[in-house]
Amino acid sequence: MKAVKNRQDEIKKEVKEVKKEVKDVKESISKVNKDVDEVKVMMSQVLEKLNMLEQLNKLPSPTEGMLKTPREDILIAGGDILSLTSKNVEIYSWEKNGWFEVSPMNEVHHGASSFIYNDQLFVVGAMYSKTIETLDLNELPLKWMKYPGELPYLSDDHQTVAYQQHIIHIGGYNYDQLRRSDMIGQLQLTSPCTMKKLCQMPEPRACHGAETSEDKVLVLGGEDRNDGPLNSVLEFDVKKNECKKMPPLPHPLTRMATVHWRDQVVVLGGRDEDRQALSDVFMYDCKTGRTTALPSMLEKRYGCCAVITGNTIVVMGGANEKGEHLSSVECFTMGGSTWEYLPAMNEARYGAVAEVLPSTRKYV
Repeated sequence: MKAVKNRQDEIKKEVKEVKKEVKDVKESISKVNKDVDEVKVMMSQVLEKLNMLEQLNKLPSPTEGMLKTPREDILIAGGDILSLTSKNVEIYSWEKNGWFEVSPMNEVHHGASSFIYNDQLFVVGAMYSKTIETLDLNELPLKWMKYPGELPYLSDDHQTVAYQQHIIHIGGYNYDQLRRSDMIGQLQLTSPCTMKKLCQMPEPRACHGAETSEDKVLVLGGEDRNDGPLNSVLEFDVKKNECKKMPPLPHPLTRMATVHWRDQVVVLGGRDEDRQALSDVFMYDCKTGRTTALPSMLEKRYGCCAVITGNTIVVMGGANEKGEHLSSVECFTMGGSTWEYLPAMNEARYGAVAEVLPSTRKYV
C-alpha cells in the first residue's frame, strides 16, 4: 500500500508537471499567433507602401510634367453666399504669380456647378437661384452674361459635366421637391432649358464628385437623403444611359474636390462619416476602382474646389476643421512628394467653382 501511495504521489507530480508544460505550450502558441498576426499586419503595410511607390514611380517627374505641358491660368467664381463680395471673380496668373479680380457675376452662386462648352464658361444654378451665367472666353474684356434659359428647378450641390454635345446633370438638392435628387439627366441648353431624364441612381446624392473618362462619367461619394456621407461610386455609361456600381471609396466621403488625370480620378479633402475635415488625397482608378494614396495636403479642407493644369493640381478655398472659410491655395505636381502654397486669393471662398482657361489668350 505504501508503494502504491508513493506511486500515486509520483503520478500526481508528473501530471502537475505535464499540465504546467501544456500551459507553457499554450502560452507559446498564443504568443506565436500574436507574432504571426503582427507579421501579417506589417507585411500588409509593406505591400501597401510598395504599391504606392510603384504607382508613384509610374507618374512623371515634376520637372518633366512642367516642361511637356504648360500650365493654364485658373478662374474661380462664387461661394460664400453671406459675403457681400460673393459675386466677385478672380483669375490666377502663373506668369504674374498672383490673383487678379475680373468682371463680377450678375448673381451670387453658392453650391453651383460649372463646365466649359464651345469656348463658353457656364456657371449653373446655386442655392436660391436657377440662373445660368456664361462667360465668352474669346471676348476681352471678360463680361458675364445671363443665359436666356435657366434650370427647370431650383438646385444646388449638383454636378454638371460636358461630354461631346451632351451636358450631363447629376443629383443635387431639388428645392422644388425638398429632397436630394437621384436623377442623372441631360440639360438641354435651350430657352426654356429642359431636363431629359437619362438614368436613375440607386440612391439620391448631393455634394458628390463627378468626372468624365472616355465615354463614362464617374460619380463619387456625396450625401444621401439622410445627410449620411456615401462611399459608393457609380459609372454612368453615356452611350447606353446605364449606371453600374464600381468598387467603393476607402470610406464615406462628401464635399470633396475631384480632378481627372489620365485614367485616374484624384480625390481631395472632404468630410468623412464623423463630419471631420480631411487633408487626405488619393487616386481612384477609373477602370479597376483601385485606390492609391498620394501625399496629404498642407491643410484640412472641405467644400473646396480643384483644377488640374498640365500635371499640377491646384486646390482652392473651402472650410477647415473649425468651419472657418479659407482663402489659401496649394498645389501639387504629379510625381512630386509635397504640396506647396500658392499666393492666397483675395477673399475666402466656400462652395465656389473653378475652371482652367485656354492658354491661347492673356486674361489679366
